[in-house]
Amino acid sequence: MDIYLIRHTQVKVDSGICYGQTDVALADGFANEFQRIQTQIPTLPENTLIISSPLQRCLQLANTLNNNGNHPIIIEQRIIELSFGDWEMQNWHDIDQTLLQTWTAAYVNMAPPNGESFQTLFNRCQSFWNEMLTKPYQTIIIVTHLGVIRALLAHILEIPREKSFCIQNDYGAINKLKYHTHENQAWVTIDYLNR
Repeated sequence: MDIYLIRHTQVKVDSGICYGQTDVALADGFANEFQRIQTQIPTLPENTLIISSPLQRCLQLANTLNNNGNHPIIIEQRIIELSFGDWEMQNWHDIDQTLLQTWTAAYVNMAPPNGESFQTLFNRCQSFWNEMLTKPYQTIIIVTHLGVIRALLAHILEIPREKSFCIQNDYGAINKLKYHTHENQAWVTIDYLNR
């Protein structure tokens, strides 16, 4: 099974704004960014499933990838971005800096006020991943967010959650993985990251 993990393209949000689960729009350059993505993904085989976060910045890309309407699209709540709670749509500089530093040092298990911890995000992503691997598709495309990609790669590569923020993915970046099964064994290999 080929698995493409794709981060949504650039958003129409000022630099420095925290926007986890807020449903922000894509930037005006989406068409140009999509052309670059399209050159990296071959013609999709018939047996392809597209899975998208429910937020419009992912759904727009998922629907554009499926421009011929030949492939099913599943909207998956478990791959929505981290909830930053009360910090949503605030400038990072306007957030209480002492609290922000405390969260940064303990983000795995500490949640922003009325938000969720990275461990909570990790748990729902792990549940999604394990269920997804049972689906009978040749190719699966997952359109999601940076936090989710970090959580999934940390799970797959068994990276400590505390190190997961070292994983970088640009807007519109593609990560290609392969899921292999042989007899009673199963494993994942990575073709490339952040391309």
